[in-house]
Amino acid sequence: MNKQLIALKLGTTVTTIYKQGEGLVLKEPTMLATVGGFKNREIKAVGKEAKRMQGRTSGNVSIIYPVNSGLITDTDMATEMLASFLKKIFPRSFLKPNIKALVCVPLGISINERKNFERVCYGAGIADVTLVPAIICTAIGAGLPINTSSGKLVVNLGGGCTNIAAIGLNSIITGLNISVGGTLINTAIEKMLLEKYGLVVSEGVSERVKQEVSSMYENNTASTEVQGINASTKETQSVVVSAKDVYPILVACFTKVADAIASVIATCPPDIAADIAHDGIYLFGGHSQISGISRFFKEKLKIATNISDNPKADIIGASKILENPADYAEIIKNL
Repeated sequence: MNKQLIALKLGTTVTTIYKQGEGLVLKEPTMLATVGGFKNREIKAVGKEAKRMQGRTSGNVSIIYPVNSGLITDTDMATEMLASFLKKIFPRSFLKPNIKALVCVPLGISINERKNFERVCYGAGIADVTLVPAIICTAIGAGLPINTSSGKLVVNLGGGCTNIAAIGLNSIITGLNISVGGTLINTAIEKMLLEKYGLVVSEGVSERVKQEVSSMYENNTASTEVQGINASTKETQSVVVSAKDVYPILVACFTKVADAIASVIATCPPDIAADIAHDGIYLFGGHSQISGISRFFKEKLKIATNISDNPKADIIGASKILENPADYAEIIKNL
């Protein structure tokens, strides 16, 4: 049976799959659309198709997010979703491919949380599973020299969580994972729109607001018009949302991240802390592209902030491990 090698990340908002020899073959929303009660749920759509149904369906259709804060919270739905994705990337001739997967996971997950990832992967049809902290993959994907004694402080601002780690000698020296990410910002934007404008909006609308007007500059003048339902009249209403509306939300969220970064640096050995002070922190993830975020962290931490040109370095790093296992044997050994 022909062995198929993939690198996989089941993210809170997006699932990505890299296939050996073909590159990035799948990038889809981590969601499903179902009908029926919990015990007899019927899947109507997965990934992109489920995203299209979001906010456009009747009350009997539920949108399911099987991964929250980077962790699998609905193993049954996550298994069905992953199985559907795997069917998309393997030709019909592979009725039962022998799939070996390298899976990116959050930092510091428990034994039970690791078992959930393994259970979902095996249940979806993967035969061999290796779990690797996504933050290690991020550093490799960015080309950071993590095989030296010089420590690097890597921060990945994800959709459901933020991973922070000091890395050196092919292993994690110290680090943590906090439940602060894009979904938390979206929820806060929805709450702000309800409290300030009396407007009820979908997650898709709050995501668009975040993408279009997010800025860490207090005087940013960007704005966007959004439509929702007036909470009092139940009628359709449009409002103009400005960057100033969103700014306090971003400051609150990224202050928590800055505090977590400071706590990680404080637990580093003195020589590693000195390395970080000299080199600065390395910031990754989609939210690292928000205007002014480098200046914000520099002012908060008094340390230079390096923004990656490739915010999705994690799956790239995972693919490098997959393609060149001998080069990264020391990292796998240290897991």
